[in-house]
Amino acid sequence: MDYEQLSKFFSGELSSDEKASLLASLEANEELREEAARLKNSWATAQLMDAPGNKDIAQKGWELFNNRIQTEKAASAETDNQYSSLRGTKQSRMTDADNPKKLFQWHPWRIAVAAASVAILVVASYFTGYLVYNKSSVTAYQTLIVPAGQSTHLTLSDGSEIWLNACSKLVYPENFTSNKREIQLEGEGLFKVNSNKKKPFIVKTAQLDVIATGTQFNVSAYPDDNEIATTLIEGAVKLQSDISNRIFELKAGQIAFYDKQAQRITAKKIDTDSQISWIHGEYRFSAMALEEIAKRLERYYDIVFIFEDEALKQRQFTGTFYHNQSIESIMRVIASYNIQYRISDQMIYIK
Repeated sequence: MDYEQLSKFFSGELSSDEKASLLASLEANEELREEAARLKNSWATAQLMDAPGNKDIAQKGWELFNNRIQTEKAASAETDNQYSSLRGTKQSRMTDADNPKKLFQWHPWRIAVAAASVAILVVASYFTGYLVYNKSSVTAYQTLIVPAGQSTHLTLSDGSEIWLNACSKLVYPENFTSNKREIQLEGEGLFKVNSNKKKPFIVKTAQLDVIATGTQFNVSAYPDDNEIATTLIEGAVKLQSDISNRIFELKAGQIAFYDKQAQRITAKKIDTDSQISWIHGEYRFSAMALEEIAKRLERYYDIVFIFEDEALKQRQFTGTFYHNQSIESIMRVIASYNIQYRISDQMIYIK
């Protein structure tokens, strides 16, 4: 494999003809595709580590990528030498629903995501790639998977930005070549879409499409949630159900819930800041059932909650917790509301 050409491909330095030729080579050879995906991970890590004021982190990132390149080159050369003669090549007090109590204390500070933290998050992210051909062009797709407890940020080829929350998966093209900008989301993402009325931006989830031409919105579409929530911060979006095919227009400052079972959309006004505070390391909730809070904690701390008392699932709380808090400190606060718990390995039992 031409590693220098691959590096230029990742950084967007190849001409259209060179890129098409490389993509055709990768499509024809599964082993080369897998190797390219591995190198893409190292390149992305190094690139996103390269932040202003963090030269040491950036240098380590680029060293990681260069070392990977040199290792692959050496392995390839050794293989060629060994097999040249044969020509071989060979991832609360407890409360009732009407009187939710404040669960966590508000703090006067917010968590800033430093470049050093970003470096750790990106290392934990996982990239893969695949290719799709049509009559007019070759489209390369990337899959980004964010593990539990992490989050990350990326910029698409059209300049649109996406922040992905923990336990999320995004499938997106390297370049938007058709008359629409379409990506697939499983999990939660905040989208800041560059305006282009001729090319709508479509976020596809399991049962709902979010359609925008240029706007800012948050989508939460985890497979284990009963609803898909879309919050519109500014601009305008349309929601279209894959099943009913009906279109719902959402207004700025509203959140829409798509009930997966009833296949129905409802909307209401909301404090949009509370819905996107997770990008700052804050997780706010208002009158939220403990079961839903537990789901979020599972994603952020890679743990599993077991409710030994089913009635506790519907107890509601209002408050905030922070990304830098330990799960033990959060559980101590929950326990102060006359709720008992015990931790065993990565399991938390509630009663």
